Amino acid sequence: MTEKNKTICNCCGRELERCGGRYEDHLHIIKNWGYLSEQDGIAEEMDICPKCLAEWETTFAVAPRKYRTTELL
Repeated sequence: MTEKNKTICNCCGRELERCGGRYEDHLHIIKNWGYLSEQDGIAEEMDICPKCLAEWETTFAVAPRKYRTTELL
């Protein structure tokens, strides 16, 4: 969640640290709900810190697919 030049983890509420002009790496999700969903026309945006993401993933019935990339952003 970004507010007034701060990015805050939506799970734990911790403010993400800035490294130069960028925030520490984290998961940023934007979802625009479409037709035939209970959230028709709703847009959601959230930021999840690495610690909360690791904890959240342990609750998944199917683990996310992970693979190495050669290009880092």
